[in-house]
Amino acid sequence: MVFTRTAPHQIRQPRRFAARLLVGLAALIAAMLPVGAVTAQDDGGSDTDVTTVTVNDFVPTDRDLSECISAVPKPGCGSEARGGWRQTAIFALVVGGLAFIGWRVVAGARKNLAASNSPTEPDSTA
Repeated sequence: MVFTRTAPHQIRQPRRFAARLLVGLAALIAAMLPVGAVTAQDDGGSDTDVTTVTVNDFVPTDRDLSECISAVPKPGCGSEARGGWRQTAIFALVVGGLAFIGWRVVAGARKNLAASNSPTEPDSTA
């Protein structure tokens, strides 16, 4: 039976990861803490000067709204304001991010598989 000694840099790696994770979580929590208390203040004005906007580009004006609410909207529901290049750009970024994550998982798995299949030299001092 051959016993190998663990290298010091292999011991420090999980500690470094844990320290980085802890610092990242602390920064995330600190960013989410409220800076100051937010309260509603009465300005003494009346509510009659507030205007309410009832126009919505996504709600059809010529059809009953209950006809347009479903998982698959019927033709004529919605508006031309839907979609566009911004939505396509976000979709491309999400697909690109998922492809990058998949590539890194496959590359890491191949690297680990190659490292575990490589022959190790037996200890000549034993």
